[in-house]
Amino acid sequence: MRPPLQNSQTVASSSRPEYPLQRQLVSIVMPVWRPRRDWLLEATASALGQEQCSVELIVIDDGCEPPVEQLLAEIKDERLRVVRIEHRGVSGARNAGLAVARGAYLRFLDCDDVLEPRSTARLLSLAAGAHDVIAYGATVACDEKLRPRSTISCRLAGDALTDCLLGRFTVRFPSMLFPRAVVERIGEFDPALVMCEDGDYVLRALEHAHVRGEDRVATYYRRHRGSATADIVAGERGLQQMIRNYFERHPEQRGTLLERRARASIVLASAAAWGSQGRHREYARRLAHALMLDPAAAAGELRRRFRSTVRRRGPA
Repeated sequence: MRPPLQNSQTVASSSRPEYPLQRQLVSIVMPVWRPRRDWLLEATASALGQEQCSVELIVIDDGCEPPVEQLLAEIKDERLRVVRIEHRGVSGARNAGLAVARGAYLRFLDCDDVLEPRSTARLLSLAAGAHDVIAYGATVACDEKLRPRSTISCRLAGDALTDCLLGRFTVRFPSMLFPRAVVERIGEFDPALVMCEDGDYVLRALEHAHVRGEDRVATYYRRHRGSATADIVAGERGLQQMIRNYFERHPEQRGTLLERRARASIVLASAAAWGSQGRHREYARRLAHALMLDPAAAAGELRRRFRSTVRRRGPA
């Protein structure tokens, strides 16, 4: 049974110490498939370069050619372990990492992203030893050369399950720190999901955990043509499956306002993505669908888009 949680609230300042006194081991799991070597080396260096904390980096070679071990041959660090498996996809690779991770906490990193040097220590401090708290930080979205373009942050604390269902828990996966107790309760990543497998994992985790965050940067996320988030259609399908999975786990909530709002949030996110690309027909189709599911949320999207258009055009 899901433990009682408090309603979500904004992150408040705290007198918690900057870094934890006890150095608990954090396992950083990084699946690798067809990597760019320079990006892989940057990601690896950022994980092993975490300051004021104890980490191990588990690199899962998801059947790469050449083997990842060759690409990382110049790195001599006993905290680095490379595990080679037959190709299983990102969920299967992460599950292989979970199977050998030894840490009291776990963090997940993609092989084209970079961790901020002191972020893991700060997240440990935020977690404060709790076994049911997922700590998180902000993410800087960058271009291919890791030049900052925008910051993805969140101000939620406490029970964030409903907010996650409605697309309001805006935290990137590598910017979270999971206690082992939560990881063991939710089990493995779903290998049937080829998109949004991390979102599904987070949603399941939030059925068992509170969240506690900060607005300091935890991860630098590299956007490029090969990024999973670049495929709007696949992303929408993945989110829809994630929501279906949730309501299959909670059939008593089917047909409720929450389900309609959750489905509307996905359609609106897709509409916004199409609108940002100037695909007005796709935007209008999804907005009309969202109006049927959740008129208030769809009206909010229209207001947001109108304000954005006015800002771009400037005064008349």
